[in-house]
This record gives sequence, structure tokens and C-alpha cells, in this order.
Amino acid sequence: MTAAGFISTGLSAFLGFFFLFAGVSKTTDLTPASGEMQSGFRNGVWGALWGLPSVPFLKFVGVTEILTGLGLWAYVAGLAPQVLAQWSAFVPVGITVAATTSHVLNGDPSFAITFCGVITTLFLVNNFAMAAYFASIKATKVA
Repeated sequence: MTAAGFISTGLSAFLGFFFLFAGVSKTTDLTPASGEMQSGFRNGVWGALWGLPSVPFLKFVGVTEILTGLGLWAYVAGLAPQVLAQWSAFVPVGITVAATTSHVLNGDPSFAITFCGVITTLFLVNNFAMAAYFASIKATKVA
């Protein structure tokens, strides 16, 4: 496995867990973080910032996080085809950029902005590391 494969596998394992947890927290009351993860949607702040109905927006983001988290874990387990793995690495970039932007626009505390910014950066690195890994596999097959 190349360095890019090692990086993307490690990041996918961590970020897959994180997004699965975040998605479950947004769609249920089963985790200690559910209240925090749902509050910006339920109080109407995120919906107003993005011009979307709050609860459907909350559920859409939560389900998307669950699906992409599972897609990343499937990649780690060697069960995901390249296209599923790559989409599972790419889609969270948009979600985390939007979350970071929401925290900035809402004037939230700096730790929320920093945390979301770090997660966004990790998803970006993972996306490019995964692409580099898949490119190296294709180059090996061609050579």
C-alpha cells in the first residue's frame, strides 16, 4: 500500500466513525451529542442562514453523514468500489465547509469554528489522499 493509501485508510476509519456518530446524533436522541448537533437546526438558525426548512435540512444532513460514514468504513474494509469510496470522501467536504461557514456567520465561539475547520481540512486531505491512492493502483495496472 502506498503512503496515500495508508493516509486515506487511517483518515477514513477516523472520519467514518466521526460522521456516523454525527449523523446518528442529528437523526436521533441516542447520543450525548444529539442536543448540540441538532440545536442549530431546531432553533432555525441553520435553516435561516441557508434558506432551507430546518427539520428536513437536519434530517438530510444527518442521513448523508450516516451514509458517507458507512461508505468510508466500507472503503477501509475493502468492500467499497472506488466510486463509492471517492464520493464518501468528497461529499463531507461540502457539509463540513457549510458547517464551518455557519459557525462563522452565526458568530459562534472560536472552538466551534476551529473544530469544524480542522474536520474540513481532514476531509480535504482524505479526499486527495484517496484519489492519489486510486491513481497509483490504476498506474500499476497499466504499467
